[in-house]
Amino acid sequence: MSTVKHLEEIEVDDCERLLRSGVFGRLVLVADGRAEIVPVNYTTHGDAVWVRTSPGSLLDRHADGVPLLLEVDHVDHERAHGWSVVARGRGERVPDGERTPEERRTPGPPRWVRREDEVWIQLRWEELTGRRTGSGWDLTDGLPVSRVGR
Repeated sequence: MSTVKHLEEIEVDDCERLLRSGVFGRLVLVADGRAEIVPVNYTTHGDAVWVRTSPGSLLDRHADGVPLLLEVDHVDHERAHGWSVVARGRGERVPDGERTPEERRTPGPPRWVRREDEVWIQLRWEELTGRRTGSGWDLTDGLPVSRVGR
């Protein structure tokens, strides 16, 4: 019996469910001609990912109006299975004063660092794709943190 797993595509609805369940991912962008990967805490609202960053940060300087990619994943090494979801779209810097009341009521991403000033970057996804190893298991099983909301 083979223990080799095969990659399977994840349906878009399941990609969205997994994206909404997570709190941590990696944003990918091009800044000054170089690909950059930035680990981020995030939240979702509507069909968008929201990231809070500090003024003058790499994201603040380079994520507005450009293609962005957010990758989230989960791996269970003991069971040798996992998944990865990618959200693609364009970044938009949203000044705090321009966020809607509903957006303000949505809990923000977890804070690891306290700052007084904050900048919001929004990634409205235009495409969601994902892959998983194996089948027959709940993709959210074993997530260290899980948040589901719309």
